[in-house]
Amino acid sequence: MRNQLLLTLLIATVFLSGCITQEGKITVSSVGLSRTLSSDIKQAKPSVPVTFILSIKNLASENAADISAQLLNLTDWRIENDLQELDNLLSGDLYKFSWVAYAPSTPNKTFLPFANLFYRMDTNAGLTLRVYNNDYLDTLKSEERRTIMEKSALLSSTISKLTPITTTISLKQPFILTEYSQEFPFVIEVKNVGPGETYNDDATYVPGEGEKDYFRFNYQTNSSLSCDYDDSDLVRPINGSKSIVCRLSATQDEVEKYSDFSVDFTMSYTYLDKASMKIEVK
Repeated sequence: MRNQLLLTLLIATVFLSGCITQEGKITVSSVGLSRTLSSDIKQAKPSVPVTFILSIKNLASENAADISAQLLNLTDWRIENDLQELDNLLSGDLYKFSWVAYAPSTPNKTFLPFANLFYRMDTNAGLTLRVYNNDYLDTLKSEERRTIMEKSALLSSTISKLTPITTTISLKQPFILTEYSQEFPFVIEVKNVGPGETYNDDATYVPGEGEKDYFRFNYQTNSSLSCDYDDSDLVRPINGSKSIVCRLSATQDEVEKYSDFSVDFTMSYTYLDKASMKIEVK
């Protein structure tokens, strides 16, 4: 018991005395690129240089590209190389941007600097959909037919993980072809789950207001597919989300008993996020 108390006191002492950067940073976001902005000292002195560090990690299953980081909101500070760039950050990789900034000559001020983090990313979804011919189902035993009727048409899916834009597929019913030619609708739900903002995939830093809240919608399939938006269209979500209805077309010539069709969706966008902290000049 005594040893546990001593260990607790030791941990508290180390935290209060030595972990200055822990008090000077705020970490946000559990998707896309995580961000932590910190400084090498908690309290700056007039005209003395301070090192600011933006630590980022790619949490997503997709790579990030064309990354820009800019240190802002340090009025009267002199910042060296305030805008920095990185070509790529692979999934799971870490990187640190660093700036040297000279505090203003006026003491007794508190500053709330932040770093803009801008990057390009894709969210992908690959689906395998099965269509049954009703004439084939009629040849099956009632139990076999009932089992098929209870299954979803979605056989499998691979969807990007921890990207700031997420995609879910609303598809529970089976696809049963009862006519010579038939369309089978399903819904793609696209949502911004990160704290930042999306811009169209052509946007560069600093993005324009007219490019805000867009993503580019692309799809490929080995069948015939029609959606609310055509391939390569720009789509603008409302309140950070968008429902897109797609229709898979199939004919009896394609489906003798049953056939599997693949559909691949890609949502391409650029993303603007930020990390903030507090620092005092004494």
